[in-house]
Amino acid sequence: MARQELTRSKALEYRRASKKKKGVILDRLVEDTGWSRDNARRQLRHFLNAPVKKRRPKSLKYSVRSRQILANAWILSGCACSSYFVAQISDGVLGRLISHKELKDGPKNSGALVMTDDGALAEVLQMSPATIDRYLRRLRKELQPLARSTTKTTWTLRNEIPFGKSYERRIGPGYLSTDTVAHCGSTLKGEHLWTLNSTDTYTGWTETVTVKNRAKKWIVQGHDEILESFPFKVIAVNYDGGSEFINREMINYAKMHDYQMTRSRPYHSNDNAHIEQKNGAIVRKYAFRFRYEGKTTQDILNALWYWVNLRKNYLVPTRKCIGHTKTNSGRTHGVYDKPKTPYRRVMESMAVSAHSKVAITRIYKGLNDAKITRQINQLQQVLIEHIRDPDMIGYINEVVKAAKAA
Repeated sequence: MARQELTRSKALEYRRASKKKKGVILDRLVEDTGWSRDNARRQLRHFLNAPVKKRRPKSLKYSVRSRQILANAWILSGCACSSYFVAQISDGVLGRLISHKELKDGPKNSGALVMTDDGALAEVLQMSPATIDRYLRRLRKELQPLARSTTKTTWTLRNEIPFGKSYERRIGPGYLSTDTVAHCGSTLKGEHLWTLNSTDTYTGWTETVTVKNRAKKWIVQGHDEILESFPFKVIAVNYDGGSEFINREMINYAKMHDYQMTRSRPYHSNDNAHIEQKNGAIVRKYAFRFRYEGKTTQDILNALWYWVNLRKNYLVPTRKCIGHTKTNSGRTHGVYDKPKTPYRRVMESMAVSAHSKVAITRIYKGLNDAKITRQINQLQQVLIEHIRDPDMIGYINEVVKAAKAA
């Protein structure tokens, strides 16, 4: 109410003031109320009942052909956000697509092949993240295709497992955050598949595997596959309070594999923030929210995760929070570093052995962004067709074998 009274008292003065004086009034209102400048201006207009002036649309700076090449490259490289896509361009995604003869200049990546001396490429390289966002906004909405919580706290062994926070700042790789995602559809009744997802909080390197159910046997087997896939030694793993993790078998497993086991605090969902973000960006984005059952569907999902993790770990950059600042109004804002792929962060780490770096570099040099996208799209289509028609097992097995061979 005090803010409204203060705004009402400034409204008439704001209407009659010059442009320079209006700026002074806005500065004072922002300081007194803690609002943003845009919100303060909006509140003054509300009291004045002044219509908002429509801005005249600006003419497009870049050519239609360069915008089409941008859209094709964005789809072929995995549909990252604009700031990450700019980092991908700096990392050479356009050069890789051109060298593999994958990038074309027509709608839906049809038409003539784009060459390295093409003038439209120079326009794409000049585009800022904000410009890319504007050009891709409609396409992003066209491409976008509800989950239930499955965590039930178990208290029997809580005193043996210390608390841990996955968002604490680490000085090197090896600190994992791990969770399970249910492929249950609209109901948790009956047996269905689960995906075990694990990410390193320092580099962002993520490994994923789908298991038959949440039985201790399959969770342990999933850990065997995941832990061997990380290119560095695992030091600690933070879990939520789910019974699939907080049990005697997992405590013994952690001791046997020489890593520290920690758990999130009850009612503090942000303790496992890193893996919760990956659950949405990887599992839910690529495997959707359908109900999945059976060995055939499990094989399809695991073939899908191979290609998805190749893209996420080697080709798609991420940003890390390196500090926090406060605005004049007291709000906290994160400070982030420049976007880098998990592969680059691993290569820069002194804690990773030279042998591991050579191995992942060999994989990186053989990657084709467009081929990865085609494999992902094909396996997603097979997954959807299998849901519609379970009798397609023969065709599905052929596709899965071909994906594994590739």
